[in-house]
Amino acid sequence: MAAGVAEVGLAFAQLSGSATDFEHCRAIADDAARLRCIESTTGKPRTNSGTGTLGPEAGAWRLVRTPNPSGGPDAVSIMQTADTTRSDFDLAGLAVRCQDGGVEVLIVLVGALSLRSHPKVAVSAGGKRMDFTATVVPPGASLLLPKTATELASRLWTATSEMTVQIETGQNDSAPGLIRGVVPLKGLSSALPSLLAICSTQ
Repeated sequence: MAAGVAEVGLAFAQLSGSATDFEHCRAIADDAARLRCIESTTGKPRTNSGTGTLGPEAGAWRLVRTPNPSGGPDAVSIMQTADTTRSDFDLAGLAVRCQDGGVEVLIVLVGALSLRSHPKVAVSAGGKRMDFTATVVPPGASLLLPKTATELASRLWTATSEMTVQIETGQNDSAPGLIRGVVPLKGLSSALPSLLAICSTQ
């Protein structure tokens, strides 16, 4: 599982360019264009992974496939970038990925956290707030939310336009103690069933 989650973090947040390049991407107003810019600055060559749209109903959600270097099933996920005008720089966005025939939800950061930490994540959507204790997965820029978040993603989050996120990381040298932001959810009701159909075949 850790290898697949790491691919999500690499595809979304590990950059080959400078921090200035990433800031340029985050300044792009259009969601789809912003995600394409971020993808173009990832450390993985485009030949090693594939991205695609999910149709107009899915909005700016992107489908990402990353081949398994061990020869197993591809890592498949849908990704959405954070709203840059209302988010801290350290919040990259939200990813939902295939796992064991179902899906799991990850908050993706720009910087890496200690793998031993257990950040507190508060998510508000559709007038409901939920508090989670996340697991930091290698290489450290992805926060895996518990199964409860997956259930919310399939019910509540698909019926609302955005979610607010607050992450208590604990202060250290590489990350701020508190990260806040907003992730658009428009199109998730279309993107998630498409992802689940792929996951069920793996």
